[in-house]
Amino acid sequence: MDPEVIYPVDMGEYEWWETESKGWLEVTVRWDAVEQAITFYDPVRLSQSMNVDLARQGYFAERIIVVPRLTREAVEAAVRAIGQHGITQLS
Repeated sequence: MDPEVIYPVDMGEYEWWETESKGWLEVTVRWDAVEQAITFYDPVRLSQSMNVDLARQGYFAERIIVVPRLTREAVEAAVRAIGQHGITQLS
């Protein structure tokens, strides 16, 4: 079964423009019967978020996937590629 990305809201052109601009998006990914919340980041936003959390709390902890640009195509391609490697959840 192909993995499925479940977006938090209906993602039209404006929502994708906004998401790409902010550089992160939390979605639910369903692999077989397993659902996981995963945050997607672009590299710039990941660096910013890590630095803020490190300064504030001394650590950064999230279940993440990093893509070059935060687009629907990049999110879905990453999830498909992970699924093709037989991974059914991220630890």
